Amino acid sequence: MMIMKILILLAILGIFSGIFAFYRGRFLEKVDSIDTPLVSVIIPARNEENNLKKILTSLKNCTYPNLEVIVVDDNSTDRTFEVAQSFGAKVVRIIERENGFLGKPYACLKGFKNSQGDILIFVDADVEFESNAIKSIVSEVLRTKGVVSVWPKHIVKKPYENLSMIFAIISAMASKSFTIIENTKPIGIYGPLIAVSRENYIKVGTHYVVKNEVVEDFKLGQAFLKANIPITNFLGSDLVKFRMYPEGFNSLFKGWSKNSALGSAIVDFSIVLPIMLFLFGSLIPPLYYRIYPFFYLYFAYVFLIYIFARRVGEFSVIASIFYPAVVFFTLYVISYSFYATFIRGFVEWKDVKIFTRR
Repeated sequence: MMIMKILILLAILGIFSGIFAFYRGRFLEKVDSIDTPLVSVIIPARNEENNLKKILTSLKNCTYPNLEVIVVDDNSTDRTFEVAQSFGAKVVRIIERENGFLGKPYACLKGFKNSQGDILIFVDADVEFESNAIKSIVSEVLRTKGVVSVWPKHIVKKPYENLSMIFAIISAMASKSFTIIENTKPIGIYGPLIAVSRENYIKVGTHYVVKNEVVEDFKLGQAFLKANIPITNFLGSDLVKFRMYPEGFNSLFKGWSKNSALGSAIVDFSIVLPIMLFLFGSLIPPLYYRIYPFFYLYFAYVFLIYIFARRVGEFSVIASIFYPAVVFFTLYVISYSFYATFIRGFVEWKDVKIFTRR
């Protein structure tokens, strides 16, 4: 009887922990007229010919009038270079990296060195922009005089992609930007899209300060905070979207396992704890769903996860109803990531081994 009471309390605590960690969403919104400084959009790309067609098409349709698009081809073996050229983007090719650099930090740095913009937008190749998105991002950079990052809305087209649902939710939570405590200082930035003035980027030391970091986005965010440069994080809503891992389940598994362990290890414990209470608490009701009040707690989790999932993506209602399977998958990937990162000593991504021991 005592054990059941403890389990009920843990399940309820998990619900309140989830609400604490993701109480609100801050969404990127459309704006009307703004100043239009030159903006350099820098896209690191390794074997991204398919994604480039989408992001470059979306950039061509953007209403922002003063735009420079730079694609950094990181030793691709597909048609990344040709596709980028066909859209009129400036293409920077990397044949050999500078010593001590990992791929993405070096590609971002090379893009910066070949840019002219007063505002820099570092963006992953799988991101797509609505026509007014750049204007909204620039408006926020000018308003805050700091760094703006965006967690894009997750597009889902195939059933297996719903397995990213919990990862998308906890990734949004992890920056500590949307907790129940208003004006909480973020602890990091979102890697898919980072926008910052040229001056602030140079002030923080550019990507040199994170040159050998697997989780370079979080570490770069910490560097901005140390330099007293404010961070504002947004959810992409309909303005900024991405479709992650359309190549198949294997790509999705490798993608999330690449940096889950390192990300978990460096994120502030004050947000890791409620996230873990939320995840493990959610698994209690389905184990005892025939016993009152676990049946009702189960549907409380379904409702809560559905609300969270709609904030970050287009995930199926069915994924929310059968959330225990998605949570188990998430925890398995995180466990595998810890093994690969801290025991085996490397993770794999796009046919490259990234060594995690130093």
